[in-house]
Amino acid sequence: MQKVILFIVALFFSCYCIAKEDSTALKDSGFIKVHFLYGSKPKKKYKKTEKPWFGGLHGGHVSIESQGFVYGFDSKSTFHWVAKGRYHSRFLIESVESWVKDTATLKYTTITIPVSKQQLDSLHNIHQSYLRQAPYDYAFIGMRCAAATYDILGQIGVVEWVPNKKNTFKNFYPKLLRQKLLKVAAESGYEVHRQQGRKTRKWERD
Repeated sequence: MQKVILFIVALFFSCYCIAKEDSTALKDSGFIKVHFLYGSKPKKKYKKTEKPWFGGLHGGHVSIESQGFVYGFDSKSTFHWVAKGRYHSRFLIESVESWVKDTATLKYTTITIPVSKQQLDSLHNIHQSYLRQAPYDYAFIGMRCAAATYDILGQIGVVEWVPNKKNTFKNFYPKLLRQKLLKVAAESGYEVHRQQGRKTRKWERD
């Protein structure tokens, strides 16, 4: 009888410790969202009211949402075909509330990725640094939004980091990165949200 009681007590404390560890893990974790805007072009009968967008059906955009803000890499003033030492690039920040209003009629896929507090802190530091000064030029043959997003996700350990010379071709446009992350999401059970775009444009397909 004494052995049974000792076993029950040991089991109780074991469960308590596990629950406490799980509770601590939850407090020290969070999530980020990767937003994919699809490439598109005006439908024929709406060409007078809809404008062509950069990249057409192979265009689009990628941004990262974290702690109430959405961050993205973009060009500034002059567009460079090949990356140059004189950067014409910038990282932009927008509140989630403003971003939701701006994107309400656009086609998006959003992937929610669980991350640790350490990863969130690292992401915050990277974004603050990059908002002050972009670390690379924005160029057609070079870093653009998809490659920049992969670079940041690699730095915080969400994906396998690769040098940017390789990164720029592996993630040449948003669809390539979207396909990678959708595969990871399916394997890991990440939440995926899809939003349909307005019917006046022809949208890229997965």
